[in-house]
Amino acid sequence: MPDWNFEEREPRYIEQELTQRDQFNNDEVTLAEAIVREVIQNSADAALDDTPVKVRFSICEISSADVQQFRQQFVALRPHLIACKINAWEIDEKKPRVLIIEDFATKGLTGEPGALDGGNFHSFWRRHGKSGKSGRAGGRWGLGKLVYSTSSDIRCFFGLTVQAGTTKPLLMGQAVLANHEVNNKKYVAHGFWFGSRNSDDMQMPVTDESFIDVFRKQVGITRTTQSGLSLAIPFVNEKITEDVIVRGVIGNYYFPILAGRLVVEVGSIVIDAKSFGAVAKKAMIGEKDNPDRYSFVEQVSARLSSEPAFESKLSMTAKSLEADQFDGAQVAKMKEAYGRGDLVHVRMPVRLRRKEGEEKEKISYVDLFMKPPPENSKPFVLFARGSITVPGEARYFSGANAYGAFVARQEDIVGFLGDAENPAHTTWSGTAEKLTANWRSPGPTLKFLRYALWDLYTIVSDQGDRKDEDALIDFFSLVDPAKSEGRKKGNTTGIPPGLTPKEKAFRIQKRGQGGFAIVPGPGAANWEFPKSIRVRVAYDVLGANPFSKHSSLDFDLTGKDIDVETTNINVTTPEANVLELSVTSPEFLLEAKGFDTNRDLVVDAKAKP
Repeated sequence: MPDWNFEEREPRYIEQELTQRDQFNNDEVTLAEAIVREVIQNSADAALDDTPVKVRFSICEISSADVQQFRQQFVALRPHLIACKINAWEIDEKKPRVLIIEDFATKGLTGEPGALDGGNFHSFWRRHGKSGKSGRAGGRWGLGKLVYSTSSDIRCFFGLTVQAGTTKPLLMGQAVLANHEVNNKKYVAHGFWFGSRNSDDMQMPVTDESFIDVFRKQVGITRTTQSGLSLAIPFVNEKITEDVIVRGVIGNYYFPILAGRLVVEVGSIVIDAKSFGAVAKKAMIGEKDNPDRYSFVEQVSARLSSEPAFESKLSMTAKSLEADQFDGAQVAKMKEAYGRGDLVHVRMPVRLRRKEGEEKEKISYVDLFMKPPPENSKPFVLFARGSITVPGEARYFSGANAYGAFVARQEDIVGFLGDAENPAHTTWSGTAEKLTANWRSPGPTLKFLRYALWDLYTIVSDQGDRKDEDALIDFFSLVDPAKSEGRKKGNTTGIPPGLTPKEKAFRIQKRGQGGFAIVPGPGAANWEFPKSIRVRVAYDVLGANPFSKHSSLDFDLTGKDIDVETTNINVTTPEANVLELSVTSPEFLLEAKGFDTNRDLVVDAKAKP
């Protein structure tokens, strides 16, 4: 019979605890959303061929007839849970809810189960923090699978795989706890549920088909001999429900679904290209959603199979996408098409330089799409790397009144952007460790890519540079009165003729629900970090300096009046209306919400030398 086992930890070894769980359950990405993104991306990476991948989610309760037998599977795990201060009594008290996740038309966990061969079986079960994926593969941090154990209240999961080319099922389990001590013995964080050991003392999966058949039926796994991977997450977190999973699928994987490359089944609901619109409309009731965006994504998906109408020239020195990178008549045609409300499709070549390899310089490309939004519709943007949507990059299109899509499909650019991605696949960083290790001058290249959509918008819509005037209608970047008093009349603060305006390092943007945001501008790439910014906020008043007239009764940033969220920024609040920011990366963001929507808000932000 299989059972749980943790290896003893040698006292002389350095204690290394797991600190990455919060990357999969935070303000930017919920636990349910993280598991949807991780599961579907891994399944897409393991696709057998061009057949659409199918992913199935289902939450099952163990039947009353099987409850006792099921709970017996965790007897040996209990003391380790208690040692890690995890409520082991939930095993006895809670109804066992199991989240089942299965993929089909996939390869399964390939490789020799008892060898450290770098195969998928080895990487999935025996690696943490290291990934063998590259190129088109979506996940490459080796941390994503941590979301499986995080989703279980007792921090464990089971995996049943059938490798491509075989019909033999392999079943194994893993618990991811913390370094701990039981009966004066020290144990490592990772434990296995397994059937036997091989000659190298490696934990081996259960292969007894009669036992596997009982387990499969007990938890609700439908796989029999089809290749792929089935996961069973016992005592799944109560916040993970089928309704939440449906919303996570719609919000994150609309692109491959509408393109016909992915089918997702959640309980009895099937989400494919045909059913997507109806499911999305029902799932998003009461939530902010823009159904017109899905029609736009369908248009983009359909156009990807066609040659682009426009292509920019590959420049050796360009730092942004500009009109002079197109043939003379193309710009006029793009503007004309955009003015008619047509979808503009532009291919933009990109020069990439690897640090190693025979072909160190690569010429890749991305596809850019743009059209005006329908009347009374909000702007929308899609940033996609392969089948992954990268929602955090949307801020680089903020303020544009358009529908835009950035799609990276070619292998080299997908590899470059994948190396820039954070573990939750939500944003890119020009200083990511893998990016700087594998590529030369990655920061300027990433900046060129992430602003390409905005640059295209300025070309086709005649909006000028990246400055977003409309976003600042209710905001005023005020001159510091202390510095302006000594300025003589007649002096100008304009830029002398012949000098290029300095690129702004940050912008202040209006946000809904009485709020504002501070986002990076192109000049942020030239900053040395950490960089300090002082932000003053007040309600506008007539005939006086609003900052000096501010009262804590208006709002108090030092308390809980205003909700402030940040990315790559440390914040202190020395005064009721002052924020002192310490920016740690060129990819930063501050959002403040909760101000009185009936009053005009004034925001002043200055970077310190």
